[in-house]
Amino acid sequence: MNFNESLAGEGPEGPPEALTKWTGFLLNWVAAHAREAYERVVAQVGLKPQHLGVLTHIQHGPMIQARLSDRLRVFKPVMVTLVNELEAMGLAERRPHAGDRRAVEVHILAAGLDKIREVDSLSEQASAEFFSPLTPQERQTLHGLLTKLAEEGPAGPWQNPS
Repeated sequence: MNFNESLAGEGPEGPPEALTKWTGFLLNWVAAHAREAYERVVAQVGLKPQHLGVLTHIQHGPMIQARLSDRLRVFKPVMVTLVNELEAMGLAERRPHAGDRRAVEVHILAAGLDKIREVDSLSEQASAEFFSPLTPQERQTLHGLLTKLAEEGPAGPWQNPS
């Protein structure tokens, strides 16, 4: 079953016409459906999107757990739960920080790297389905515009971790 088939019979065919004049509403409508599709993809490998966020942030090196919480905009108690779950799945582990006894670092394990690769493969297919109404040029334009809004828009500059 593809993404479009999974929405069949789940209510209206599209957004309420009276609201389609609002770009923000349309963006939210599409984003909600994209989020649902992405959650299904990540669930195929036994993860939640938040798990993948943690794994992706630590794939090139460990990060202090509190910094992960800040980077992913996740409340610290929720981050504790996410890292507990990743440890239970054998995908990541906590280790004491070498220079700060109060801090713990989260390290990715080999199985965590494997999960990222699995999700990457599945995400490519799901993205192709989701964005199939757009031409490759339109996809590139959309991505560029969203990146610009993320970097310069009113939500605040998007900070790429150093």
